[in-house]
Amino acid sequence: MTRGRTATVVVLASLIGAAAVACTGGGTGTTSSTLGPVPDGVAAHLSVEVGQGRTQYADREILLSVTNGSDETMTLLAGALQADGFGPSHPTKEGRTIALRPGTTRDVYVGLGEAECAGFPAGPDEPVPDAAPSATITLALGEYDDLGPATDVVVDDVDDPSGHLARNHAVDCARAAVEAGVGLTTDADVPVETRDGEPTALVTLEIEPVAGGPEVTIDRIGGTTLMANPGGGSGWTGRDLAGQGSGRITLPVVPARCDAHAVGEDKRGTFLPVYASVDGEPQHVIYVPMPDSGRADLFDFIADSCDWPE
Repeated sequence: MTRGRTATVVVLASLIGAAAVACTGGGTGTTSSTLGPVPDGVAAHLSVEVGQGRTQYADREILLSVTNGSDETMTLLAGALQADGFGPSHPTKEGRTIALRPGTTRDVYVGLGEAECAGFPAGPDEPVPDAAPSATITLALGEYDDLGPATDVVVDDVDDPSGHLARNHAVDCARAAVEAGVGLTTDADVPVETRDGEPTALVTLEIEPVAGGPEVTIDRIGGTTLMANPGGGSGWTGRDLAGQGSGRITLPVVPARCDAHAVGEDKRGTFLPVYASVDGEPQHVIYVPMPDSGRADLFDFIADSCDWPE
């Protein structure tokens, strides 16, 4: 099944020469190859879709999923994203090449460029980028040791059906607004104590004001797939957040679930979802990561609380 939409396709660098394939980090093209650059008619059958897995959120890495709707085998060498609201993307897995055979879809990994935020503080009126992104995909005809010259193909109207770019832009701009007023970190240790007869982990969010910055108020901290409020509800609000005036919010935590497989597969359960206001303006949720030592403490606590076998 073809993913993404194919619109205007422009071949930019069809006469680079076979030796340039290696210079772009892709493949082992040789000057003895009889293959030419990627023809316009083949390039017109390429489509691109934006994807992002949960493990990629923290590093702002995305996938450019390239589908080959032509009858030609090509090698995928590199890619770049041009998206409204972001600066230039950058490669995250340089030197990775993969065959792109007819009817298949393969991925290029890129890091999003710096978000370009129009408003400060960010809020509901922060413009959402709505222009369709484009992608520059570098390919060569053939595969393995028989490659044509590297060819840059621009694919317009790249699809983003899950709204990854809009979500990243909203989170980036909210984080910039919040971090202008405070620094947010979680403690490296997660101690455990008994409260109301129940083992309870204590996860602490530290708040460090920025001199001269805007006023930041923590309105809510959401629960996660791993962490729940022992008092019930979907997170921590009100009196649970009273410590923010002193720069430390300590959250009582119990396991949100005990099925070992789901916990082991979790990708985001140790990130604190923080809902904040900047100068009274509510922001998009941002996520505060937990240090590795804290994550280890939390997983040990869940294992003990859920009575998993050692």
